Amino acid sequence: MDNVLKLTRTGLVCTVMIGWAFSAAAGRAVEHPVAEPPHRAPHVSWLEDEPWPAVVTRARAENRPILIDFCADWCGPCKAMEAMVYNEAEVIAELEDVLTFKVDVDKPLYDELERELDITRLPTLVYCDADGTPWARFTGYVTTDTFLVRVRRWKEGLRRENEFLARLEAAPDDPRVLLAAYMKRKREGSPEEAASYRHRLLKLTGRTRRHEAAEALISIATQDMLAGADEDARNLARSIETMFPTDGLDMDRGVRRADLVSLGRLASLQGELPDTLGLLETYSHMIELDHGCMEALEGFARTALAAGIRLPQATTCALRAAIRSDDRPDLIALLAECYERRSFHARAVRWMEKAVAGEPDNQRFKDDLARYRKSCPPWLLTSP
Repeated sequence: MDNVLKLTRTGLVCTVMIGWAFSAAAGRAVEHPVAEPPHRAPHVSWLEDEPWPAVVTRARAENRPILIDFCADWCGPCKAMEAMVYNEAEVIAELEDVLTFKVDVDKPLYDELERELDITRLPTLVYCDADGTPWARFTGYVTTDTFLVRVRRWKEGLRRENEFLARLEAAPDDPRVLLAAYMKRKREGSPEEAASYRHRLLKLTGRTRRHEAAEALISIATQDMLAGADEDARNLARSIETMFPTDGLDMDRGVRRADLVSLGRLASLQGELPDTLGLLETYSHMIELDHGCMEALEGFARTALAAGIRLPQATTCALRAAIRSDDRPDLIALLAECYERRSFHARAVRWMEKAVAGEPDNQRFKDDLARYRKSCPPWLLTSP
């Protein structure tokens, strides 16, 4: 009987202890719940497994540039970028206004895009505008600091490009805008596109635009000359000359004066190149616009005389210049030299005598007069 009671008490104690153990465990479960699986750390939010046209459509709608990350599961540097760059808070914040698009190069969906962008190494990141046009790229692993510098530089460059395009769209015929466009594309190494803006400047021959357009083109030709591209500068200068009308009779005086100023600046450039034939054409053009243009009359005479060409026209220009200047001695001496070069010795002597009379202390004039008299047959010097 004692043994039965002892077993009963033992069973009861065990039952109570087991019940207490379950109750304690339940209490601990309430007081200390099992922890949830850890959340993934902040990370760049990539758009994945989307067709490229759909990505561009979304970028346009949201007016956001696109950053494409070409990568692969087996690419070590790609994984390093994921683990050490794309999880940085500053990188995440910098890319908030960018549509980030991850491309797994092993997926056939992106074969055409890889060929189009010539992707040959991984990782390659390509920065595009909202229309999907590539703007910049780099290949290989970079640190967070380098990544941020490049992305910020791309953003700033694209912002300026968009501002430039907006300005060009708003003023497609503004010579200053077209000149800026030419310079920009030239710096960027896009000679064909730069040439298109130069061509548009040459088309601005209307009276309200041609003076500014000519000034812009003269600056382009000057840059060509300074860069050693003299032939390009000469060709452009000759094209500029054709922008101006040749008949100034029915032209407003102010417009004609502005044309002469622009052509005069063009002549200065052609004199520096030098381009004798082009310069003579420009002076002739100026004389057609204004028969009394002293700059052109004297310039033509001196240029033709120096080159030994078109001497009859040079003589006419020198004569008109001398008359309009009220017998300025240096222009009279120029006329005398024109006659001497054409073997009109007696006329050369008579005009040189007049130049010496105007400046009796000018030794060069005296020397030229002595030379002309020596070359002139004596009987011509005594003829009436």
